Amino acid sequence: MRSVQGNEGRAVRPHVLRFAMSFAMMIVLVVGLYAGHIQKQHQRLESLRAEHRKIESELKQVKAITDEARPVVVLENGDTSVIVDLNQSKQTYY
Repeated sequence: MRSVQGNEGRAVRPHVLRFAMSFAMMIVLVVGLYAGHIQKQHQRLESLRAEHRKIESELKQVKAITDEARPVVVLENGDTSVIVDLNQSKQTYY
């Protein structure tokens, strides 16, 4: 009669439970690693965005400085340098 009933009357085998628990632990581990990877990528992206904003602000400052700079010409001959301000006719020798 037992062979006719099959597995309906038996309890779940221990190795099946062990396999199911191992599989569940593996899934939890993979999900945790994936979440950590996504978080690290997000932090790196935010870091790159902050660096980009910083570089853009520095570039704006440099452009403002160059807009305010006076046009000059530096002429050099050996040890003598002549700085000519194009807005003034006065020459400075160094």
